[in-house]
Amino acid sequence: MDGLIKAIQLILILSIIVILHEGGHFAAARFFKTKVERFFLFFDVSFALFKKKIGDTVYGIGWLPLGGYVKIAGMIDESMDKEQMKSPPQPWEFRSKPAWQRLIIMLAGIFVNLILAILIFSVLTFTNGENFVNVNKLENGVVVDSAQLDLGMLPGDTPVGVNGERYDDLAKISMKALIDGGTLDVKRGNEIVHLPIKKQDQVEMLEAKGQYFTPNVQIFVDSILPNLPASKSDLAKGDAIKAINGKPVNGWSGIVKEISTHKNQTIQLQVESGNQAKTVDIRVNAEGKIGFSPAMKMDNIIDIREFNFFESIGKGVEKTFATITSQVQSIGMLWKLEGEATKYLSGPIGIARAMPTTWDWTFFWSFTALLSAWLAFVNILPIPGLDGGHALFTIYEMITGHKPSDKFMEIMQMVGAVILIGLMIFIFGNDIYNLIFN
Repeated sequence: MDGLIKAIQLILILSIIVILHEGGHFAAARFFKTKVERFFLFFDVSFALFKKKIGDTVYGIGWLPLGGYVKIAGMIDESMDKEQMKSPPQPWEFRSKPAWQRLIIMLAGIFVNLILAILIFSVLTFTNGENFVNVNKLENGVVVDSAQLDLGMLPGDTPVGVNGERYDDLAKISMKALIDGGTLDVKRGNEIVHLPIKKQDQVEMLEAKGQYFTPNVQIFVDSILPNLPASKSDLAKGDAIKAINGKPVNGWSGIVKEISTHKNQTIQLQVESGNQAKTVDIRVNAEGKIGFSPAMKMDNIIDIREFNFFESIGKGVEKTFATITSQVQSIGMLWKLEGEATKYLSGPIGIARAMPTTWDWTFFWSFTALLSAWLAFVNILPIPGLDGGHALFTIYEMITGHKPSDKFMEIMQMVGAVILIGLMIFIFGNDIYNLIFN
């Protein structure tokens, strides 16, 4: 069931993005009275799951969920319809339209993706505001485990900035440290310490998946899981975990790590129940678990920024282009990791695995906005076969007054197809390799 929920979310997100992207091309083409022969969600290699002709256009759903397409009459595209190009140009064909109209048709999908991302980010900002962990309110700093110790942090340290730039938002500090590298600025007592961020530290940050810096707050028992050791003990909902075998614990990761080192052994939990201290004996199972889920008191360290309607639109624009910038910077950072990079690159399989197992509308729309912004950037790259490649040749025509020959465009389309197929094979192969070995 978890896998089904993940798959449904991803397919629905891709469907929204692809339909609106291709719908942008479709609407622009029809506006300029250009015939659109096919409009497909997903690719119909060999066969389609559904198709129906309405007017001059065949609408359908393919079986391969890797994108979608519109086939515009008189345009050299991935269909490689050479027979149509041998006929004299017709007034309703793409090739008969002025260059500026063709450019708008080709860039319309990218424009729609940007508008979608801005709209979603704006609505989310207006309705939810911005929640963030304020580092200025972290009285006990962040959890310091082996990875943070390797970085040079000590228990009680609080990250406050990167490369001399101060930030209030703990998540932003984490992202800047990962992408920019350089030095991490840490508050230690009454002084600021600058810790160099090594390549291995960035690898650890990637592996932590956004949880490298976690607030060191009190951990409470949220619920006791059935048929596990804790359910047969005196541990109860609301108990605060203070120590294990007399050893003070450092955050949830510290609790998990300490418990897992005592497989098939009995441990003593020192807890506070109400205002009473008590000791609970529990035998850890063979998997290194005792069976309770945690809760953390975060109210006093989380700040919420609220925005009015117009401010939300501005934040929507800012977040859209910040998303694109951070993705590009992430690729640059992965390039520096050389052989380590492929472990952290994700295609459709990797993305599907990362989807949540429960339906969360805030995550759903946030992820839709992120992918829409990223699709806009990828499509504007000047690679033959992508919108940016088509636009590049049209801009060349507008500047020089010379239109590239149909033969040249066919060759470029084939070159682009080879590049894109190669990238697809690499991405899927990398996903499968990581699925098996990482």
